[in-house]
Formats: sequence, C-alpha cells, structure tokens
Amino acid sequence: MAKLYLKRGLVIVAIGIAILVLGSKIFDYSYNNVGSVMVDKHYLIDHKQMAGGQSLNSTITWDQLAEHSVILVNSLPSSAPIKLQVEEPGHQTFDKESSDGYLYHIIGKSPQNQGSYNLTVSNSGSDSAYVTVIFGEDPYLSGKCTASDEVSCYAIPAAIGIVIAGMLALIVGASIAILDFRKKR
Repeated sequence: MAKLYLKRGLVIVAIGIAILVLGSKIFDYSYNNVGSVMVDKHYLIDHKQMAGGQSLNSTITWDQLAEHSVILVNSLPSSAPIKLQVEEPGHQTFDKESSDGYLYHIIGKSPQNQGSYNLTVSNSGSDSAYVTVIFGEDPYLSGKCTASDEVSCYAIPAAIGIVIAGMLALIVGASIAILDFRKKR
C-alpha cells in the first residue's frame, strides 16, 4: 500500500510537467503567429542579408513602447541559427537563441526603465541569412487582438492558465510525494 501512495505523488508531478510543456508550446506557437495580428508594427530591420557571424543593431526608445510591446525576429532560411540580445535601460540584458528562424521578446513599458533598448541580432551560423525584425504592440497582452479567428486571441491567456495549472500540479504532486515518503518511513 505504501508503494501506491508513493507513486501517486510522482504521477501528479509527471502530469504537472506534461501540462507545463503543453502550456509553453501553446504560448510559443501563438507568438509564432503574432506578427499577422499585430495592430501597430514597425520594421526595425527589413529583410537584411547577414553573413555568418555578422550582427545587426537597432534601438527602441521608451517613448516608442506601448504598455505591452513585442519584438519579433525572423530569418530565412528558417534553419539559420540566430540570436537576439536586448539591453534594457537599467543594463539588464536578455539573450535568446533559435535554430528554427524565429525569436520573440516581450517588453512591458515601465516608468522605471525609461531610456533606450539596444537590440543586437546575430547570425551565429556560417551561412548567410536574411533577417527581419518587427517591433510593435503585443495584441495578446494589450487586449487589442482583432484576429479573424477569435480563438487565436484567447490562446495566450489560455496558455498562461495552463502553465499556472501545471505549476500547481507540480507543487501538489511534490508535496504529496514528500508526505507519503515521510509516512512510509
């Protein structure tokens, strides 16, 4: 009987991990399509060719930010390994790499972070690639999504809810596993 109790906590942890992965996949998939539903977008870099190892720079000022903004980076071919680095006004940096030709970074407008946001997009591969960087208001987080299929407008809040449910399942499962382990002893 003790073995059964010990396993139930681990089963709940496994379910929590699966739910977390599902939520993060939905979140990433939704941002793969965000460019088509952005209300106000600007091309910071428009289909610029980058040699392997080359970097391109751009700057966004605090005044250009919406309450919730997003930076999208696309490369062609999509197999080109690209990297996005954003240095925020407080000198915090954000780095993200991709090997599928797509990256995004969400920026929330905060009075504490007034100043310039410096972007560096790098082609970390050896072959040349074409890069496009789009900046605009995040339609999901701002509540201004006007997609023709309403489902895509609710994908991000749903993904956030799924991720939260996964985290709760992890916490509950780990707690049950610990309690059951202590009872067994």
